Amino acid sequence: MPQPKIYPHIIPAILAAYTILSSAALANQPPPPDAKGRFYNIDWPTWRVVDRDPRGLNCRRGPGINHSIVTRLRLMTLLTPVTPRRLEVDKDGDPWMEVRLSNGGSCFISANTWYVMPSWEEQGRR
Repeated sequence: MPQPKIYPHIIPAILAAYTILSSAALANQPPPPDAKGRFYNIDWPTWRVVDRDPRGLNCRRGPGINHSIVTRLRLMTLLTPVTPRRLEVDKDGDPWMEVRLSNGGSCFISANTWYVMPSWEEQGRR
């Protein structure tokens, strides 16, 4: 019985393809929060308000609770970060995300699972 031919040059190509596909799959995952629910990575196109406060999620003029409230965002509001790879940290080390408002302005929300979660929906499909 003849021995099968082994093509050693194919194995690196297969490994390279696997690495590329694995990286692409991981890149398509929302950023995970830390153990306290804080998002220090906000590189995701859309976020959803999950804060159940009936008054809404406070969206502030700057990063931190010492800044004035610009508006309150209702539960399930879809948000887009102003700069997806950049967040601000307050004096306590908590992350804040600057988000776009429908009027063209922006404000800051606490980047925490108590208030927001990454959304699989695109901004245009409200």
